[in-house]
Amino acid sequence: MIDSIYDPPNHQLSVGDINSSDYASFLDGLTDVPEAPPLIPIAIDRAGISNQLAPLIIKSLFGEDYVTIECKVNMQVSLKGHRGIHMSRCEEALFRLSTQTHESLESIAEKLVRELALAQSSDSAFVQIEGTYFYPHATRMTRRESVDHVVLFAHAEIRSGTLKSSIGLSATNMTGCPCTKTYTKFAVVPELTAAGFSSEQVTTILDITNSGTHTQRGVAKIFVERTDQSLTHGLLLNVLDRSCHLVFDLLKRPDEHDLVLRALKKPQFTEDVVRAIVADFIETSSPQLDPGTEVFASSLLFDSIHSHDVYTEIRRSAGDLCLELDEAT
Repeated sequence: MIDSIYDPPNHQLSVGDINSSDYASFLDGLTDVPEAPPLIPIAIDRAGISNQLAPLIIKSLFGEDYVTIECKVNMQVSLKGHRGIHMSRCEEALFRLSTQTHESLESIAEKLVRELALAQSSDSAFVQIEGTYFYPHATRMTRRESVDHVVLFAHAEIRSGTLKSSIGLSATNMTGCPCTKTYTKFAVVPELTAAGFSSEQVTTILDITNSGTHTQRGVAKIFVERTDQSLTHGLLLNVLDRSCHLVFDLLKRPDEHDLVLRALKKPQFTEDVVRAIVADFIETSSPQLDPGTEVFASSLLFDSIHSHDVYTEIRRSAGDLCLELDEAT
């Protein structure tokens, strides 16, 4: 059965083909190999382009101006009955959108996935966009301008005519280890007692002293299904900023002291980071959230005293997270 399927590269020329009055049209049809049936009749779940770079113009996260960000784009469709995709149609759709201004990265993903499904005559289409976004903002103490970056994510897919999209954001953060802080804080009690301090004085000293601990840089991420228009990348950035200690590329000495001090006063495991992220997101967004909205948070720390890294994630529906938080109060 498979041997009998038409294979354009092995087309047997006929006299009519050769003597065709419009050989150019004949050649154009013959070389449209993607439209031919597959040599092996098995459907493809995803086929397309990965890691295509493109400049995309979106509205800034906290303003009305527009910015251009360099993005990495994945575009795939499902295939049934066709040998391959028309890759040029993916490129044409992407770069047509790249010349236009857009409200957000997710709006581009949603437009692009619709165009792909139509252009490729596919039941399912998938778009993933990842872009590095630079934004200037003031440091906490000296109010100097630091130009920092976050990574924006936008995913969109169509299945049997139904569109679903989600957005995500990741940023660099800093943590202090709660274990070492606790040990360092209370390990000095015998020495303070031996030096003649009373128990009340020891408690006072421990309360006003910032005990040391090892710190590490990490990457915090939040990803949410976009079931409501109020869910934006700006909102997700604010969630991360409140949940963990985001770093600045520019730090004068007072700013460095402030960041380190905050990490020491509020040390966090990776588990603490992801719990704080989802709790803050639910607290600020739950009134308008569909309970079925999928929420994902992760924390990756580049451990400073071990040779391994540390990773934690939470992936649950908004409704389940609300129940967990309600039961704990």
